Amino acid sequence: MKNITLFVILLAACRLGYSQSKDLKMAHKLYANKAYTEAIEAYTAEAEQTPLDTLATKNLAESYYYTQNAAKAVETYARLWELKPDQDKAVIFRYADAAKRSKDYAKANELLTSYTGEEVNILQGIEDLDEEVEQFFFPEILDAASAYNDFGAAYYDRQIIFASDRNAARPVYPWTGRPYLDLYYANVNGSAITDDGLFPGMINTDTHESNAVFSADGRKMYFTRTSDDFTRINDAKIAVLQIYSAELVNGQWGNITLLPINSKNYSVAHPALSPDGKSLYFSSDMPGGFGSFDIYKVNLNEDGSFATPVNLGNRINSDKLEQFPFISDAGNLYFASNRAEGLGGLDLYRSKVSGETFADAYNLGSSINSNADDFALIIKENEGTGYFSSNRTEKDKLYRFETLPNINYQIIGNVDNKKTLEPIPGAKVTLFRPETGTLITEVTDEEGSFKFDVRPNSFYKVKASKELYVPIEKDVRIEYSRNTKTALRLYMEAYADTEEIVVVNDRNQLTQINLEKIYFDFDKSNIRPDAATTLDKLVAILTKYPEMKVEIASHTDMRGSDTYNQELSERRAQSTRDYVISKGIDADRLTAKGYGESDPINNCTEMDCTDAQQDENRRSEFTIIN
Repeated sequence: MKNITLFVILLAACRLGYSQSKDLKMAHKLYANKAYTEAIEAYTAEAEQTPLDTLATKNLAESYYYTQNAAKAVETYARLWELKPDQDKAVIFRYADAAKRSKDYAKANELLTSYTGEEVNILQGIEDLDEEVEQFFFPEILDAASAYNDFGAAYYDRQIIFASDRNAARPVYPWTGRPYLDLYYANVNGSAITDDGLFPGMINTDTHESNAVFSADGRKMYFTRTSDDFTRINDAKIAVLQIYSAELVNGQWGNITLLPINSKNYSVAHPALSPDGKSLYFSSDMPGGFGSFDIYKVNLNEDGSFATPVNLGNRINSDKLEQFPFISDAGNLYFASNRAEGLGGLDLYRSKVSGETFADAYNLGSSINSNADDFALIIKENEGTGYFSSNRTEKDKLYRFETLPNINYQIIGNVDNKKTLEPIPGAKVTLFRPETGTLITEVTDEEGSFKFDVRPNSFYKVKASKELYVPIEKDVRIEYSRNTKTALRLYMEAYADTEEIVVVNDRNQLTQINLEKIYFDFDKSNIRPDAATTLDKLVAILTKYPEMKVEIASHTDMRGSDTYNQELSERRAQSTRDYVISKGIDADRLTAKGYGESDPINNCTEMDCTDAQQDENRRSEFTIIN
């Protein structure tokens, strides 16, 4: 009977193992076919039964990454690193990018430093870059409340053409779990998309259509479409991207033609036209490039044929993705890339036209780029307006923008007395940028004024301090704005005005804490119980004002020699200081000083002081020194 029971248990275990293996095999197949949404479901279902191995954990992390779930990607990559920290460079790069998308730039810096072999500081690099870019962008999201993904705007007449997954009649795309993309037209009114509809003619199909561009006369268009045929590339079935042309004939878009520059073995996508219409730019992962996708140019011959595509070279292309080119009316090139120095995902870049070529490309900075994908920029440079796309809200959305020249922004402020409203000269004002650790200090002038040059799209802490005043700190966020000056007024409270905590001693013009003096027994320096009660109040005040520094001044009566009393007062000051330190106050904030019998509190002399008057002189007092 025992053997039969064991056989049944083993059989059940084998069946369970077979089931799990079969489920895991299906998850791997979904991942290989880039059905990432379904792969995530399969891997997570498997993980509920048994911990995922290294390969499954990597594929799950990558699936989260490719479906833009940065938080889950980072979490799963971290588990992968626990299983196998020695990963190939491509996985390290994607983990770093997921960290950037989650705004964990410290982790991204660590990973990218390992990836590049050089010290990487992303935010410092972007801060330096923002000093140099020619223009700032002022983006505004369009149709923010929409549940759809919209991207890739193109100018067409007085409207824009864009790609969207809003057509519920289309099949579901396994990668995203959303409908396949169609091209739409729309008007833009403020931040709203109106009068939108499917682009007419036979352009849209049950596969993806996106990223259109139109000839200057509006009679010819080029657009991207996903191939109907799947090609096996690197052991995966891939539907490549292809560029088609279409013509406007008798008011209808037709003559849809696959361009001869396409291939079944690689993608050709994101068409852009030169201002004269004689050259077509596009992105492709064709063999022989610098990285995954590069940007190419192909000349259009007068007979309608195409010349041989030419890679734009290493001033534009890198070993990363270069996609979504656009050529402005002035001939400048804009594109998107996911290079290591970017803020996260795709960032937008610009390259100025230089004769027949382009100058070195540069990142457009933090006024337009974010920790998410920012791409598909189009611009009318002479008007300083345009559109781009971003998934910074976790959906692809269209943004319109205006540009202004890059000029310095300023914080202009005053430090005033909170009670009298009079300016406070000589106050130290510190500007701190937490993101990068930048620290600048100014001192207020006779009018209590200060000024800092700052960067827009940045967060700062501004702190004012001065001896005998309670320090004050304010957070300031500098947004991109047409108003480049931010006014700030800091009101500092004198310790002498703070809720009767301190008073000014008229006898010697020192600012002293308003506590009972502590007293000592004759010829003693130990802390009495009544003195401990008072010192506990001092501890509470020093805890409330963490930057306050205090001198403990101890005294004796007039009995005994001057030398003995000086030493006794120093012992009393030290015992007072030791007690306060024992309650958790930093020793650096306390100075102990003995004054012997040199500063009596009353006007009697050694010969005529009463015992009560002598008792009053055996004391410690607390004077604010900072």
